[in-house]
Amino acid sequence: MTPYGIQNGGNATAIKVRLIVAHAVCLGVFFVPLTKELLLLALLAYFARVFAYEGVAHRYFAHHSFKTSRVFQFLLAVFQTGSGMRGPIWWADHHRKHHRYSDGPLDRHSPVTHSFWYSFVGWLVDPAAIDTDLDGARDLSRFPELVWLNKRHNTVQLAVLLACYPLGQYTGWLGHEGMGLSAVVWLFFLPMLLAVHSASLVNAWTHGGRSGPFHHQRFDTGDSSTNSWLLAIPTMGASWHNNHHRCMNASRAGFYWWELDLTYWVLRALALSGLIWDLRQVPLDVLAEGKQADETRALNG
Repeated sequence: MTPYGIQNGGNATAIKVRLIVAHAVCLGVFFVPLTKELLLLALLAYFARVFAYEGVAHRYFAHHSFKTSRVFQFLLAVFQTGSGMRGPIWWADHHRKHHRYSDGPLDRHSPVTHSFWYSFVGWLVDPAAIDTDLDGARDLSRFPELVWLNKRHNTVQLAVLLACYPLGQYTGWLGHEGMGLSAVVWLFFLPMLLAVHSASLVNAWTHGGRSGPFHHQRFDTGDSSTNSWLLAIPTMGASWHNNHHRCMNASRAGFYWWELDLTYWVLRALALSGLIWDLRQVPLDVLAEGKQADETRALNG
């Protein structure tokens, strides 16, 4: 079998500089004009980017929790790369290794084997994690358009950034014209960084064996993954992480009606539209296992 090889992901120092600059630009929220229209669009931009990593990069590219056409797959990949989460193959390769080596030495973003801050952000700028092992996700690497897009994810993000300025400067969609810099800060940099931090919190907050009112481990998954209701809304359901480790290929992470999973709601809407199909459900025996575990935990206090 012919190997696909390693795809260079860029320079670690350049990535660190971009990350620092992005955080610095976000300080512009204190200096640029803000309108209610811009604030609403910024909120929508944030959740769109969260869905890009949770619904697209995670549940589709990493776990194939639903099916779609090759054309819509490419459009999803463009959407995901524009969110600031690097390329779909890079994402899938690293995440699959997280499951394979969960909380072990080869799990790059585990707070168990690394520090909290390394699992939160340090691994993202580690030179060892920047390249893409195309053979780690051969099912995706067989699509040349995904390999091409994975290589050029920065170009897609730049295109989104460049589109923000004229949107705010000339259209009046943000309340009035002349809002170009406001659009750059509020529609590109701030939602992007908040979404990156949202994804990073799932890595650092829902692993590590934490217990208490914000965490619980329903399933014995052989690692320290927990569910955290506190982050259910900002992560659009990704924080039901122990559930996910029990049944990683399911299209929903919130297994029960009381576990809010906004990503699954969006996927259901896309399924109704016919753009995606065959959403993989949680097996009934796993649901029964979880309810039994909850009952036992309640009895034990």
